[in-house]
Amino acid sequence: MQVGIALPLPVESTYSYAVPDAWQDLVQIGSMVLVPVRDRRMSGVVTRFEKKAEDPPFRIRPILEVLDAEPVMDQALLDLTRWIAQYYVCGWGEAIRAALPAGIQRREFSRIHLVDEAATLWDRLPDGLLAYFARHDNTATPRGLRMAGLRISRRDLLKAQRQGIVRIESKLEKPRVRPQFVKHVRFVPPFDTIASLKDLKLQLRGVRQRALLDVLIVCLASQETEPALKDVLARAQATSSSFSTLVHRGMVSVIEKERIRLPSWLTPLAAASSKPPDYHPAQQAALETLKAAVEAQSYRTFLLHGVTGSGKTEVYMAALQHALKRNRTGIILVPEISLTPQTVDRFRGRFGDQVAIMHSRMSRGERYDIWRQVRSGHYKIVVGTRSAILAPLDNIGLIVVDEEHDMSYKQQNPAPRYHGRDVAVVRAKMADAVCVLGSATPALESLANVQSGKYQLLSLPERVPIPGYGAAPLPRVWVVDMSREEYQGRRTANLSARLADGIRTRLANREQVILLQNRRGFAPVFQCRECGFVPECQDCSVSVTYHKAYGELRCHYCGLARLPITRCPLCNSDQFRKLGAGTQRIEEELARNFPSARILRLDTDSTRQSRAHFDILSAFGRGEADLLIGTQMVAKGLDFSRVSLVGVVNSDIGLRLPDFRSEERIFQLLMQVAGRAGRAELGGEVILQTRQPDHPAFDHLIRHDFDQFAAYLLKQRKALSYPPYGRVVGVVFKGPNEEATAELADKWLEILKCTLPASIQILGPQAASVVRVKNQYRYHMLLKSPQGFFQLQGLLRQATRQAGQPAEGYQVFIDVDSYGLL
Repeated sequence: MQVGIALPLPVESTYSYAVPDAWQDLVQIGSMVLVPVRDRRMSGVVTRFEKKAEDPPFRIRPILEVLDAEPVMDQALLDLTRWIAQYYVCGWGEAIRAALPAGIQRREFSRIHLVDEAATLWDRLPDGLLAYFARHDNTATPRGLRMAGLRISRRDLLKAQRQGIVRIESKLEKPRVRPQFVKHVRFVPPFDTIASLKDLKLQLRGVRQRALLDVLIVCLASQETEPALKDVLARAQATSSSFSTLVHRGMVSVIEKERIRLPSWLTPLAAASSKPPDYHPAQQAALETLKAAVEAQSYRTFLLHGVTGSGKTEVYMAALQHALKRNRTGIILVPEISLTPQTVDRFRGRFGDQVAIMHSRMSRGERYDIWRQVRSGHYKIVVGTRSAILAPLDNIGLIVVDEEHDMSYKQQNPAPRYHGRDVAVVRAKMADAVCVLGSATPALESLANVQSGKYQLLSLPERVPIPGYGAAPLPRVWVVDMSREEYQGRRTANLSARLADGIRTRLANREQVILLQNRRGFAPVFQCRECGFVPECQDCSVSVTYHKAYGELRCHYCGLARLPITRCPLCNSDQFRKLGAGTQRIEEELARNFPSARILRLDTDSTRQSRAHFDILSAFGRGEADLLIGTQMVAKGLDFSRVSLVGVVNSDIGLRLPDFRSEERIFQLLMQVAGRAGRAELGGEVILQTRQPDHPAFDHLIRHDFDQFAAYLLKQRKALSYPPYGRVVGVVFKGPNEEATAELADKWLEILKCTLPASIQILGPQAASVVRVKNQYRYHMLLKSPQGFFQLQGLLRQATRQAGQPAEGYQVFIDVDSYGLL
């Protein structure tokens, strides 16, 4: 038998391997196997059975081992990952890797030992190599050398080994994730009744043994028939040796049961608790259309365009309920991890323990256990962020992409650089399922698909009615010119007089306030007062941000942190000023101006712990805080009835970026955060602080007029042939030397000029706005393809083959449907 195997490598093709007789019965389509790859071993996935050639042109090597008793993915998911690889121009194995839980795949790793006094024989000796070995006991790993900036090819290492300079040890890494088993107590007849245990207790003299029996009696009385051994020992304050005595006497036995790891806040439910509400007419009309589509069991995509607070989530849940009645399953995507707990709570309240959760902030073990349970059919609904679209769910009937416009759905690194929304549409088509894209501010690409007839529009033009009040009105929006506030001396540091007064009023009324400042840290600029020197990251060509909470300067590109400098390296001054404002500075200013206010901060720094999102939002939802300050995490999907004021400290961040999507992105963010206000009977108000009050976006925001602003942007895009009236592909070049990276980009430019037709415009190459990140120089170019040109991916693969493998340490990334080149 011979099979084709996809390996997690950036290569287009699969590889052929023979299946030894010992593994014939275990190998299936989708099986994960261990195979030899040149001089190492790694795991791959079987994608097909092949006809064995009678006289192959090369030696077919055998697989080494089958790593999983059952396939890790079915044919449907293999087909989807194959499409992802073809469309996003990456390796099939890379797309398969994205669909598997982290740690499940295995590969060989090497450890390099320097032979004493032999390094003088090494030609091409990189600078600093001997010093590195000296610091690490003459031992290194390839990754460690790369992290230290010491680029040594595999070929050079093998040559050095032949010369007796180094010794390379290769080992197959153990699985980084596996099922977890916990020891439990099992009662052995005749000691499996309360009466028999009480009689037994009278015969024992050991204090700890008698205490153990007391605990076991309580367990039986509470119908806990197989309690965890760890809990029994803790409650009895006994040791394992005391318990072993009971085992040796045949009174009890120990068994191992798998423990399914779940996030600490995802507690099991006895049953669903919430019931569907009475739907208002627009909801009912949208729902009837979705029900009919689910009933037909054929592919359709709908754009559910509803203003903030219009009840889109209730429509999702009702449509999902109908899919479940048809014995179909569903996937619900949300853009931000911060939304996941709140969304999961709502869906579990309706559907109970049928709901699984998948996102990157879960531990590796939690993700692995959930993935296996989804694969086995234990869950019918998966809620999660972008990668949840690749969940191994069978018989899908409904896929929902909430806040479908959000750029968080676009994967940046590593490959595949897919868009979760677009993959959702394709997966729904492959599964004959219904796809619902929901947003108050739809992406322009989705609007264009409605106009062309690819998608059907469903509208929710009003907010959900409040009992006794009618439809909740949209909040009133105020635009504050911060330049005028500064000139008139009316502002308090970063808060305008209107925003400060609004906060004061809400605090007096015991209402809540959300503030958006889409920049974390304390001060983005740490500057010498005398000469203006600004320290930069040593590994990135960008200034560092001052984080007062940690007393450090931190790079927001690579994460490197260091203590603030005390003397300017240029003028020796010890006077520095902290310019600009991040969430930490706004939090401090709020505490100073409103000392009685209870303040919470929601950003990347405050949510490092796995439960942090849940804890912060839960506390705010319970009314334990008055003010919530955060980055864009606070803008999306949150629903708090006591929030009557939303303030945006700096509405201009990102508005003038050199990116054709910047205006669309900022408008969507501001309109989304505005929708957090006045979602109940309190009414709402939004205050946008800006230095560009005449920008067209603010005029449309005041009127909540997304449609007209979208029409304005679509007109601009059409004139310039940008998406949705054309396609863009980014090509990114990275390397440790700037000149060589620029030369690599120029080489590709010449190849693309010869490969691509004249209808495709090539912009660049040019240095990225932040040219160096993690000691890697970055250049990029943008390809603009006309709408309807379908040969682009094939031509890009042709260019890749023609360019060949870049030099050691250099990389070329192709980003189809690029969402911003840094």
